[in-house]
Amino acid sequence: MRLRIFLSILILSVLGVMMGLINIQIFHHEKYRIMSEENRLKVVPLMAPRGRILDRKGEILVKDVLSFNASVIYGRIKNMDLLTNFLSTILELSEKEISDKIKKARTMPYSPVCVVSDIGTEKAVQLEESREDYPGFLLEVSTMRKYGYERTAASLLGYLGFINRSEFDKLRHYGYRINDLKGKGGVEKYYDDYLRGKHGGKQIEVDHRGRESTILGFKEPTPGLDVHLTIDVELQEFCDDLLKDKRGAIIVMDPNTGAVLTMASAPAYDPNIFIDGSRSAEVISLLKNNKYPLINRAISGAYPPGSIFKAITASSALESGVVSEWTQFNCTGQMKLGRSVFKCWRKRGHGEIDLREAIKGSCNVYFYKVGLLAGVDTIAKIAEKFGFGKRTGIDLPGEAKGVLPSSAWKKKNRGEKWYKGDTVNFSIGQGYLLSSPLQVVCMMAVFANEGFLVRPFVVNKVGDISVSSINKVNIGLSPETLKVVREGLKKVVNDPRGTGLKAKMKDIIVSGKTGTAQTSKGKSHGWFSGFAPYKDSKVAIVVFDEFGGKGGYYAAETAEKVLSKANELGLLK
Repeated sequence: MRLRIFLSILILSVLGVMMGLINIQIFHHEKYRIMSEENRLKVVPLMAPRGRILDRKGEILVKDVLSFNASVIYGRIKNMDLLTNFLSTILELSEKEISDKIKKARTMPYSPVCVVSDIGTEKAVQLEESREDYPGFLLEVSTMRKYGYERTAASLLGYLGFINRSEFDKLRHYGYRINDLKGKGGVEKYYDDYLRGKHGGKQIEVDHRGRESTILGFKEPTPGLDVHLTIDVELQEFCDDLLKDKRGAIIVMDPNTGAVLTMASAPAYDPNIFIDGSRSAEVISLLKNNKYPLINRAISGAYPPGSIFKAITASSALESGVVSEWTQFNCTGQMKLGRSVFKCWRKRGHGEIDLREAIKGSCNVYFYKVGLLAGVDTIAKIAEKFGFGKRTGIDLPGEAKGVLPSSAWKKKNRGEKWYKGDTVNFSIGQGYLLSSPLQVVCMMAVFANEGFLVRPFVVNKVGDISVSSINKVNIGLSPETLKVVREGLKKVVNDPRGTGLKAKMKDIIVSGKTGTAQTSKGKSHGWFSGFAPYKDSKVAIVVFDEFGGKGGYYAAETAEKVLSKANELGLLK
């Protein structure tokens, strides 16, 4: 009886095993065949290095460097405690920190997950020597973006960040992968398609310990293209240092071509923090900073330009014929309009002055009267020709178009009629008018090159291909208008009582205009914009000092320093 029971159990067990084998080999054969192949065959991605970013002289600003990463394949770890202790000792990190990082790899148990990035060559050699004693650990070699000048030109260059899910859904058909780095600002973003290159990969056969045994297929990655900027890094670094601990922007541009030689924005930041995983606390602090360092104030900020705009008001009045170069008005220090009193910055007034003297002394009362004679729509029409109220078309993301008001604009956007008081404010660059520092320097370039609006650009070449094209448009100002305004701008800097006297240079004639723009916060913005030399101008400049006070002080003085440096570098010759 016992023998029968034993035989019955034995037969049932054998039948069960046979049925299991039949189920696996016949009904689930394909599933397990694929799983076996996937365990034996691996596709290792080979990331394409991004192209370098260089300045106008070929100086490397940004490049990819080799990086050694300590990674794990969680599903192959045999002894977690042993591996944790090993990595903790070599990498000089606490066992808890290493353990927490390894545990995060559980979500992708059969894919390499980086535990510690950029460990350095010395530690990489130590880890590689003992790698085979610790199953599940591997040393990966990749490239890491390096911003060699750190904070210099940060807003212009931009930074990199991992592609997010929504971006991946849109860009997956263009060769992006879910763990790819993508340009998130500046040149890195605008020229991302050229900089990132094309990934490659290799198919390998691995042994039972997961080690590479045979290469079955190989596709070479294609490196990204180098991007050559118009920026002069020496001048750029100088300007960034001048803006240290301030908020504002400095732009230096060739007024004849639109090539940007310097674009500084402050406060600045170090783009390297977005690449180095150990600096995540700095990233969080940067994102919470209420001074908004990630905003490129040179192109993305929109501010009232203040008295710099008087050059436009003067041009409008001359072009429309409501005044001549010799028209005089008496400034007593204020002007009454209905029940309102509009004051000049100079309390005792400027007395009887003509247009050139009004530009030199930045007389508010003179331009109140000129603005009322010309009218808002005439001023707005000329301002539009100078580029106000629209984007310049620079090859950078995030450009603001500002606000160019008119009677129709106010009716549409405010639901109100335009009043004479609005014209008074508009005529001195206040009220609803908003512009970026880039728009201001492009406006000043028109006076520098005697009549042409240029489109600014920051990239000269991509790879070996020139992508810069000079785009100049004659805005149609008469030679007489240009002559009078230019002479007034020269007086601003070179006459003893000019408001921009601090921008004066010893051997080169600088022309320009100061500006002080009131804000709702009670603090004024300071501006200076100009060009040099007076004849055959080589550079146009704007200095914007956010909440910095009068433009005749810091902004004008800073402009002189920048122009002197530019001259030292041979940019004014």
